[in-house]
Amino acid sequence: MADLRIDALFNTALRAHRQGDMATATRLYGQLLAIDPAHAPAQFLSGMALLTARQPERALPHVAEAVRLAPDTASYRQGLAEIHLTLGRAEEAERAFRMTALCDPASTASWTWLGGRRELAGDLTGAERCARFARCLAETPASAMAHAAILSRLGDVEAAWPLADRSVRLTGTYNPLADLKSGLMFPPVPMSREQIEQSRRRFADSLERVAESGLRLDDPTLQIGRTPFYLAYHGLDDRPLAERFNAVLHAATPAFQEDRPETPRSGGRLRVGVFSTFFNAHTVLRYTRGLMRAMARRDGLDVIALPTTAIPEPGRAHLESLGCSVVPVVRDYPQAVRQIRALNLDVLVFADIGMEPLSGALACTGLAPRQIALSGHPDTTGTRRLDGYVVCPRFEPAGYEQHYSEPTIPAAFWPLDYSASVSDPASIERPDRDWSRPTLICAQAVFKIHPDMDACFREILERIPTALLYFIGLPAGRRPITERFVARLRAGGIDVEGRVRFLPFMSTRAYLGWIHHADAVLDSWHFSGGDSTFAALSAVAPVVTLEGGFYRGRQTAGLLREIGAAETVATSAEGYSAIVERMVADRDYAAHLRADIAAKAPLAFDRMDGADALIDAILGL
Repeated sequence: MADLRIDALFNTALRAHRQGDMATATRLYGQLLAIDPAHAPAQFLSGMALLTARQPERALPHVAEAVRLAPDTASYRQGLAEIHLTLGRAEEAERAFRMTALCDPASTASWTWLGGRRELAGDLTGAERCARFARCLAETPASAMAHAAILSRLGDVEAAWPLADRSVRLTGTYNPLADLKSGLMFPPVPMSREQIEQSRRRFADSLERVAESGLRLDDPTLQIGRTPFYLAYHGLDDRPLAERFNAVLHAATPAFQEDRPETPRSGGRLRVGVFSTFFNAHTVLRYTRGLMRAMARRDGLDVIALPTTAIPEPGRAHLESLGCSVVPVVRDYPQAVRQIRALNLDVLVFADIGMEPLSGALACTGLAPRQIALSGHPDTTGTRRLDGYVVCPRFEPAGYEQHYSEPTIPAAFWPLDYSASVSDPASIERPDRDWSRPTLICAQAVFKIHPDMDACFREILERIPTALLYFIGLPAGRRPITERFVARLRAGGIDVEGRVRFLPFMSTRAYLGWIHHADAVLDSWHFSGGDSTFAALSAVAPVVTLEGGFYRGRQTAGLLREIGAAETVATSAEGYSAIVERMVADRDYAAHLRADIAAKAPLAFDRMDGADALIDAILGL
């Protein structure tokens, strides 16, 4: 009789579960488990019903018990992984997915997720292998899109674009979300200016189709999962595409359309939050901490640093040392929105927007009465929700306001607390290099180096026949991106094997040694150095730069002009090559440039002039 009752309860609970009545299903599963707690299917389904009802903490013990009772059942382990994911326990989720793949090697979901974990760990090569295997097991729209996404991140858009387009059509009906993801697949290393233009046309075309589709999004950070990050490196006006992208997201995402909160001001004190997912050893922190320290010292302000929960303890301690309180934000859009709104901020400052999905989604959401962007990622955001974008007119071209969708807030100079100084050349580490040949270093990640530079590199190497040209290599898991860059140089007529070298990641001291002892440091075009230029100044190394048409291509030129050391700012590609050649051939000229940098570089560091006026503008005072 007990068995009959168990079967009846299970079937009734399962029927309620399939009909979406989770409350009834959970209650009936509970009655069954009171009779037979070793009923593994009921334990599992009870947990999944609770997960669907957004109760992952209650779901976990049920699914964990199902796994204990039936350890070889892949679906139970996959359910356990999904619960761990929901709870933000990535390591536990990865272990569960690995066990799922062992129990059922044909589990497409497990291989897809493991590929995602490899991607997060920076191993794009391993991620591509997982995604390819998942697609071989079952080519679904999801597995095809996941594989295309990894291929595009590796730079192989020639394979990624047709695969992504196929995933849009696999269901037989138009899939606007897949189309939008496909449009966002920009090559990290474009092979030519023509490929840049092609990628931008694909993006624009996908936005037009998606705009007419009625797409609805609950959480764009999860459902889309990427940003048009690489637009900033194209050397073109990004405002039209940024605005169209944000208009599509705004129409599709109800949360973006909610009114801003009206925050009561307690005791006359203003609460200012500063958000970034990069408050660690990153350029964003070095560019922002001076402003944060100055705001924290201002009477009447409570400054709250808002890193994400992944920040290590030394990073948190550093933020506290600036005088800020620290509230780590969960890297989950709905939870982050609730968490930030609960702080009742008067002003929310974004140190950067666009390098990852969460910052952009939060910037599109009404979280504070006043929301401001800094230029941690120096490109317009396209969103209507920002009340200002801080710019430095000294670094901008004439008519720069038209490049921004946001109202611009001018700063006299960035309030930098760079905590750097000019190095004593005698203390700088001497690198292990071929001292018989001139060394030229372009100290930028290869995805920042525009195809327009390739002809200039070839001309420089022709002018200086014995020189070696060094770039910064990427980690092993991203080696295919470096290989595409090498292929592009080779296609441009450069003897890569004989003339080009890649520096591995190294300590700051070793890096400064290479920069100081280089015969010339070459800045990248269209997206110039920021942190790398400050490093060169601290290493007493002149930087050759070509001023671009947008702020992001003018940072080095603006900084050199600001300190009165603009002799290495070129006005043409030919002029750029000529300066590099002269630095190598004319030792007196090179020594003069170094002496000039040694005398003037201190003017670039710890610049707090204009901080008070900028804070007033940010606060809207």
